[in-house]
Amino acid sequence: MSNFWAALKDIWRLTYPYFLRKTSGEVRLWFVGPVRVQERAIAFTLLAAVVGLEIAFSVLAKRFNTWYAGFGNSIQEKDFPAFLHSFKIFGILAFIYIVIAVYKNYLNQVLQIRWRKSMTDYFVARWLQPGQHYRLRMVTGPADNPDQRIAEDVHSFVGQTMVLGIGFFGNIMRLGIFLYVLWELSQTFPMTSFGLSFNIPGYLIYLAVVYAAIGTFFTHWIGKPLIRLKYDQERYEANFRFGMARIRENSEQIALLGGEKAEQAELGQRYASVLANVYGVINRQKRLNWFTSFFGQFSVVFPYLLLAPAYFFGKATYGTFMQTNQAFSSVQDGLTWFVDQYATLADYRAVVQRLIGFETAMQLTTEASTAKPHIETVMAPGSDLAAEDLTVTLPTHKPLTAAATLRVSPGERVLLTGRSGSGKTTLLRAFSGIWPFGQGRIEVPKGATLFVLPQRTYLPLGTLRQALVYPQTLDAYSQAEVHHALDAVGLGALSHELDEAGNWSQRLSGGEQQRLGVARVLLAKPDFLFLDEATSALDEASEADIYRTLIDTLPKTAIVSIGHRSTLDQFHTRQIAMSRAGDGLFRPIDLVPQAAE
Repeated sequence: MSNFWAALKDIWRLTYPYFLRKTSGEVRLWFVGPVRVQERAIAFTLLAAVVGLEIAFSVLAKRFNTWYAGFGNSIQEKDFPAFLHSFKIFGILAFIYIVIAVYKNYLNQVLQIRWRKSMTDYFVARWLQPGQHYRLRMVTGPADNPDQRIAEDVHSFVGQTMVLGIGFFGNIMRLGIFLYVLWELSQTFPMTSFGLSFNIPGYLIYLAVVYAAIGTFFTHWIGKPLIRLKYDQERYEANFRFGMARIRENSEQIALLGGEKAEQAELGQRYASVLANVYGVINRQKRLNWFTSFFGQFSVVFPYLLLAPAYFFGKATYGTFMQTNQAFSSVQDGLTWFVDQYATLADYRAVVQRLIGFETAMQLTTEASTAKPHIETVMAPGSDLAAEDLTVTLPTHKPLTAAATLRVSPGERVLLTGRSGSGKTTLLRAFSGIWPFGQGRIEVPKGATLFVLPQRTYLPLGTLRQALVYPQTLDAYSQAEVHHALDAVGLGALSHELDEAGNWSQRLSGGEQQRLGVARVLLAKPDFLFLDEATSALDEASEADIYRTLIDTLPKTAIVSIGHRSTLDQFHTRQIAMSRAGDGLFRPIDLVPQAAE
């Protein structure tokens, strides 16, 4: 029972944000046109309409049940006018049924679309909070396919919530209606065996409940492992897709290294996990299908076997027999709803667990990022970028590096050196604000802008212009500024391809991608620039040209470079080395300043 309430709590946690959303939404009314109201008002209106139509559907089902009595009696009594009249009534009921079914489905789908958009916006906004997507995999382990959670699981959750939720509500409505009908019919349709009748009030209900309880118990007992198997299946499938996506992204390196066999072996291991779990699913599903198939087939004839003696021994008319049989089947269907929907419920529970797991992971990441002690970044009145009493740690609080005092002044050019693993890049991450784990204080001059250029330049999908101005929008810079930036870094030949869309990360070489990254810097004109081996793919002469361009074009910009080449010394006014201190941590130590050329 505790698991049941926990599941409902998880469903509510995912559901309520949309129905309490106060943001404005637009809805089109045919007699007014576009109208803007709060999204929660639209949500509740659509939900109320769907529920209202479901209630009408249940009432109509009761009317159909009454129709069976008149229709069956007209056949038994060979009353042709009554028989024709029954078909007129059926035509009217059928038309109403079609109207209700069409609009119930339409409004249901409209609600699903709006709900899915709201949930997608919510998860994307949380995932793409500054640094959240980056820290997520550090706090909770490797990111468990957030793209699948947002794209597929949100879609499945919304659709299955509406199908199961409205279906369950309608099922309860019809169950209540037909339980009352069956109770009434139990009085006029006595229990008959070997020609003897027994007046047992509500006996049809008791038999239906016992029959459904047996089916529900065995269905849950057999099918319970499917929930975990379905959860794992999505995870294994996503990991397999991710592996193939990585091959596509790094196809050149794999081809150059001749790594196809290694990649094939890795994919084989991932797919082996997929197959092993698939066999687990289908074997468990087979057992469940054995039972539900037998149960479903027997359910077709069970009401007839139960009610036929009363009709054949003359205790009830044919119309009453048909009405009672239909009512009993409706009650039986209502009570065995859990049996019929078990596979869907197993899928649904797995989807809910994945979304809750994703949201919990983001919550843990936020808490770990803000939990004290943490590195505090503040806007300061001075002109220097400074770190005071800084200690950088892992999310587990294991120390990585530390700096008692470190200052960078406007226009200063600092070269940060040290052995691999000494914490150079980690220190840079702390200054940039994406690494809050640790303690101490980083002071950023008020109104100053920071720009970090990593070793591998990120190129978003789209046109070359979009890649160049990233993370700004296309209208952020003039045409002249864009062309000048490309010319300055030696990519002027690409100017005529600026508005051409393509996978530029595959079309440009590593050196060209780094040049494009520097062009971004020239456009952004930051106050403080961090270069993390951002010119490592260039030859020394090209690297020297890039540094001269940066120094000449951005004379007031402070540059902090991480690099290993001795040729970088001449372009920096100060050198800091990461040296191991007595406590075992690497700390930045100022070396003798050098004259810059």
